[in-house]
Amino acid sequence: MDKKTLPLVIALVLVIVFYGQILEFIGLQQPVTEPQVTTDSIGTVSEQAQQTVPVQATADTAITAPETVASDAIQSMEQDSRLPHDTIFVSTGKFDVLLSSFGGGPVSIVLKDYTLRDGSPIDMLPESEYATPELSFAGGTFSSSKVGYVCNLASGHYDLASSSLEVIYTYTAPTGGSIVKKYLFYPDTYHFDLVMEVGEREKLGFERKYSIIWNTPLGVTEPQPEADYEVMEAVAYMAESRETLDDWDDNHLNQYLAGYTDWAGVRAKYFAAIIIPRTREADGAIANGEKSSISTPDGHVEQRRITAGLDMPFASVSNITDSFTVFVGPMDYELMSDYNVGLEDMMDIGTTPVVGWIIKPFAIGIMWLLPRMYSAIPNYGLVIILFALFIKIITMPLSMKSFKSMQAMRDLQPKIDELKKKHKKNQQAVSKETMKLYKAHGVNPMSGCLPMLPQMPLFFALFSVFRSTILLRDAPFFWFINDLSRGASGPMDPYIILVVIMVGAQFVSQKLTMPSTSQNKAMGYIMPLFFGFLFYKFSAGLVLYWTMFSIFSLLDYVVFKRKKNAEIKAAIE
Repeated sequence: MDKKTLPLVIALVLVIVFYGQILEFIGLQQPVTEPQVTTDSIGTVSEQAQQTVPVQATADTAITAPETVASDAIQSMEQDSRLPHDTIFVSTGKFDVLLSSFGGGPVSIVLKDYTLRDGSPIDMLPESEYATPELSFAGGTFSSSKVGYVCNLASGHYDLASSSLEVIYTYTAPTGGSIVKKYLFYPDTYHFDLVMEVGEREKLGFERKYSIIWNTPLGVTEPQPEADYEVMEAVAYMAESRETLDDWDDNHLNQYLAGYTDWAGVRAKYFAAIIIPRTREADGAIANGEKSSISTPDGHVEQRRITAGLDMPFASVSNITDSFTVFVGPMDYELMSDYNVGLEDMMDIGTTPVVGWIIKPFAIGIMWLLPRMYSAIPNYGLVIILFALFIKIITMPLSMKSFKSMQAMRDLQPKIDELKKKHKKNQQAVSKETMKLYKAHGVNPMSGCLPMLPQMPLFFALFSVFRSTILLRDAPFFWFINDLSRGASGPMDPYIILVVIMVGAQFVSQKLTMPSTSQNKAMGYIMPLFFGFLFYKFSAGLVLYWTMFSIFSLLDYVVFKRKKNAEIKAAIE
């Protein structure tokens, strides 16, 4: 790589990191500013929860009914909240669900195939205050999660080995009217179905619309809380487009997006909870949240607590029935794509404006290929190394052309130095004569960056995949590298060793391949350090890929030198 191509490489790297900000700055992407909704339909956040990292609950968590809302009308409708609260424990192949008759729904969903790094369970409803999801009626003045229900099943443990299970909760208001929630759980899926029935809605005072909300914020599941909180967001899928609800104002999120909505939900780094309407599309998406500074073993981080949901209009009839699919699980591309509603776009892979259509095929190819390679070689570190070798073999012809061009430029360097001395006061003349020299010897100064160009969509895709996919979570490589999904937390983190190796490989590669000039010598030190600073917090899997690709590039250069020496020897003979 010569000095003329370095600005291009730096610009491409900066575009990768600051792509969203660049689009907003030039006006190609604007934050959505729709009318705000003020509603108290989401569960309140306790003062203790604002000050500490969410603690994962277990299936034995005690469920305590919150204080009844002060309104006289709501008090009369919620009088059943003083009834005994029975619990039902449903065990499927994917998660254990604890349901309470207070609120009539799940208060704990513990995943079976994934745990925290210390082995404790991941609860998708940490610090649950109310049953989730919540149905909010009458402009947020009545919540389905704050009343008592009667269940069709006796309290106890239900193990789903091969058949599904229906759990029905019924609330009958003192003034007449009813709310029925029918949950259908399956033996081996990351979702359950919810059918909501409202009878005699006029007696309940329900008009115009209601909201269904994932009202319990997701908790931290990764060893680096800051990285987990940074990607937590509310997302909706509208008109076949991924929409992020992130219009934060003074550390508070209170946003509404109007329009037909296929689904809405919340995500953390590798897990998501999504509500999908089945009988009809929603009228809009809602997001609420707050940010606060909390103390962790790694220092102070910005905590995010986000809830999201859908606005559902009422039909002009007395009795309403709506059905929903509620996905609660890992962000696995193949798993989510099977729902055929664009659920995989929650991962934010290939959804980048303008260039997303270029990145997405690469990302899909990576996510298809890596697990299949893993089935043959059960070590994702080795899989990434072989993948880097595979990419290097594909790009080798371009690398050979690049090395040939750089070698020609190296051979021409003495003549270029003479031109600089001859026209030392006329830079324009130097540039003009240099280009003539390149043309006379058939040298293309831009060919040095040819291997980089086809790799940029791949690099974008790798960055997106390794940031979001569950594949590398807790995946060991060897020795101290026992989680390829995380990066170094600081200069004393052992994972920094991998970054140092990457920097060293890039330094040697540039030392061997770049023409020897004073400018290139300086860049030979600056660029590897720049990449090291840029990469050290990236996932170890991405750092490993870039390291091995740099090392394989050295092998490219060795092959090129041997070929060139053989050509020289043949010419002499």
